[in-house]
Amino acid sequence: MILIAGGTGRLGTAIREDLEPGQVRVLTRNRVTAEMIREGGSEAVVGDIADPKAVSRAVEGCRAVVLAASGFGPMGRSTPAGVDRDGNIALLHAARTAGVEHVVLVSMHGAAPDARLPLLRMKWAAEEALRASGAGWTIVRPTAFLETYLDAVGADLRRNGSTLVFGTGTVPVNFVSVDDVAGLVGEALRNPRLLGETVEWGGEDLTLEQLSAALRSATGVTGPTKRIPLPALRITALVARPFSPFLARVASAAVIMNTTDMTFDAAPHRARYPGLPHTTLPQAAARWADIHQGTVAR
Repeated sequence: MILIAGGTGRLGTAIREDLEPGQVRVLTRNRVTAEMIREGGSEAVVGDIADPKAVSRAVEGCRAVVLAASGFGPMGRSTPAGVDRDGNIALLHAARTAGVEHVVLVSMHGAAPDARLPLLRMKWAAEEALRASGAGWTIVRPTAFLETYLDAVGADLRRNGSTLVFGTGTVPVNFVSVDDVAGLVGEALRNPRLLGETVEWGGEDLTLEQLSAALRSATGVTGPTKRIPLPALRITALVARPFSPFLARVASAAVIMNTTDMTFDAAPHRARYPGLPHTTLPQAAARWADIHQGTVAR
């Protein structure tokens, strides 16, 4: 049995779809979601990553655990410190106690103790705990998720036919599809060669303007592009903290994206693991358009 923490999110769902349903167990806080997962042939444990009893139930009898949960998003009171660091470490300790053979941690490219983005510092702390745990381990470090940013750029496209760009839109950033990351996680679970490996994983260097253009091409919508200037992002990152930590995190990440070199040469890393999915921007944009068909303003 393989436990996926974060198995109901975008990446976790892609990982589940890459595995046999009968092999998978998911830890989720949502009872309705848990029932849907069970109907699909997988197991589900209802509970929070911060609940030791739920975590112990979840890891029982598992040969492998995938740590794919993140506290960066808008879900409740979740935070990177509470999920990406503390939650992952708690799950790791439970996995060791239960005799789990292999733990796959989905970290992030750029994880470091002194990273500008707090999320990357929390990921680094989880990495360090995993390396020191004595468990068999693999660390996957993807770049920014392409689908997440297509959603952000296309949010207004669905409402009023315009795209949304954070900052100048001309700074190149490496983006990778969640399907490509899920493929690598599946490979790590199947291939002993990845034990003890930290694998950097990316896709293409692209700008937000290119993402905007790809969505327009895929949907046929030609409305205006709205931009949030860098000074406004800096202000939002500060003033939003008391009432919307998630908005503050998003604005801070956008500032860093506009002021840091986030390019990455993925080719040498992908060459080590041939045959895994490699999703292009046009493919991801076409899939986005299919998913949102009927909701995009015309």
